[in-house]
Amino acid sequence: MISNVHNLQLLTCSASTTASNSGRPENLTHFNEIFVGEVMCDWLSFRHDFDVGNQTESIESGKTLKLTQDGEIEWEKQDFNVIRCPSSDTSIRIKCDGAHLWFQGNIGRFQQPDNVKGLNVKQCFEKAAEVIRHLYPHLNLRDLGTIQRKGTISQYGTYITRLDLNSNFYTDNYLHLSQVFATRKIGQKLPRVGKYGPTWGYDAKRGQYWKAKLYDKEAEQQGKRTPNTHETLARFEVQLGSEYLRQHDLNTLAQWGDNMNTENIIYGHFANQLFREQATLDKFVELPAKLRQHAIMYREGTDPKTYLKKSQYYIVKAQLLEFGLDISLPCNVEVLKQQVKTVHVSYAPTLRKVA
Repeated sequence: MISNVHNLQLLTCSASTTASNSGRPENLTHFNEIFVGEVMCDWLSFRHDFDVGNQTESIESGKTLKLTQDGEIEWEKQDFNVIRCPSSDTSIRIKCDGAHLWFQGNIGRFQQPDNVKGLNVKQCFEKAAEVIRHLYPHLNLRDLGTIQRKGTISQYGTYITRLDLNSNFYTDNYLHLSQVFATRKIGQKLPRVGKYGPTWGYDAKRGQYWKAKLYDKEAEQQGKRTPNTHETLARFEVQLGSEYLRQHDLNTLAQWGDNMNTENIIYGHFANQLFREQATLDKFVELPAKLRQHAIMYREGTDPKTYLKKSQYYIVKAQLLEFGLDISLPCNVEVLKQQVKTVHVSYAPTLRKVA
């Protein structure tokens, strides 16, 4: 838990520091920035492969079958057993065929009223293991959480297949914050508009790599259809898929230690691309898309009368007047020039205290 709030300014941001090599896994040295706020795990999926000579019983929770026209089974797939928590609206999914065990769900929220605060990666895995052992005491889970390899013939152990990391922060102007982030790339990915803010990678074909999103956590908790425009509790979330975890050697629990260093390094690799250097915010980004082009052309010195029909011109004029812009007046370029606005953000508590 951080003892004091780190005040940030979006346009003159100093959110990141250079991470030292002390305590860092050697295979993470290519991530050169660390996030200094709290980072929690909001979703955990893993697969555990049992040793060939040490397989366990299966969990019979139904099967999905595909039959041919002759009534023969073409293929069958075991269904997940859905475990619903009576104290909250969340659930987890588990299945086991004797040779493999699969787990997925927001285990940090399980038995909790909300997920505003959560647990780190190791705590989430320990809670998942505790729930599985309690529900299925007959399963042989001796090697759960470990990874062992036996030559090239057989291997067993636990592999993380999806991991969501996020951190909370306060902002005094969510509208401007999301507008600035909507112009910034993460890696080579441009953002798209989501329900509560910009998203990255959710339209990509490589769904098992990584995705990210900014959203208004307070609006989500209150069930609002649209985000708040000013003060709010916001969240930036990164979803790491199986391919990303495998390529970066992050798919085993051994890389996620007690000191939260790995969470901060990996999360900071994405977050610091948004919370970075000075940015210019065009006041016209607040306008609806259908009006923005007319406002920009007017600012650049083009009279809308020269390209709009008379009826269209008066419609556009009336609509822009609602936003305080009168295009019937000569354009004053000095008044309408691009402006720089400072948006303040500060870290918010993200981790739940565990007794």
